Amino acid sequence: MSLSRLAFVILLGLGVTPALAADLTIEIDGVAADRGKVYVGLYDHPDHFPTSGRREGQVVSAKANHLTVSFKNLPPGDYAVAAFQDFNGNGRLDRNVFGLPKEPYGYSGADNRRRRMPRFSKAAIHLDSDTSTNIALK
Repeated sequence: MSLSRLAFVILLGLGVTPALAADLTIEIDGVAADRGKVYVGLYDHPDHFPTSGRREGQVVSAKANHLTVSFKNLPPGDYAVAAFQDFNGNGRLDRNVFGLPKEPYGYSGADNRRRRMPRFSKAAIHLDSDTSTNIALK
């Protein structure tokens, strides 16, 4: 085994990996401060976005009008993010009788003025290095 290969194997054993992982930081605006929690879901597959099978999720208290959430050490790829503010604490995005959201929500890379959810391809963020994106809850 060559010296460089041996060094690589030792580094892997120590938990040091090549730069294959990146962080995704989400800046969330439009939060109604001091009203419930904000749920943020990270998706890596079009068939799951934005309703099921999220890769990771975070729930943060709505303490300010602007929140920052980070997902760490993600492998390179395409990701989409969905967020909503849960005013009544039931853990889901409430809808009216017509199916429209009653609580603020937003998606990565999407124009939230439209009342329907975007396709994964429209909300996708390509991640190959540390990246940040903004979501405006509406």
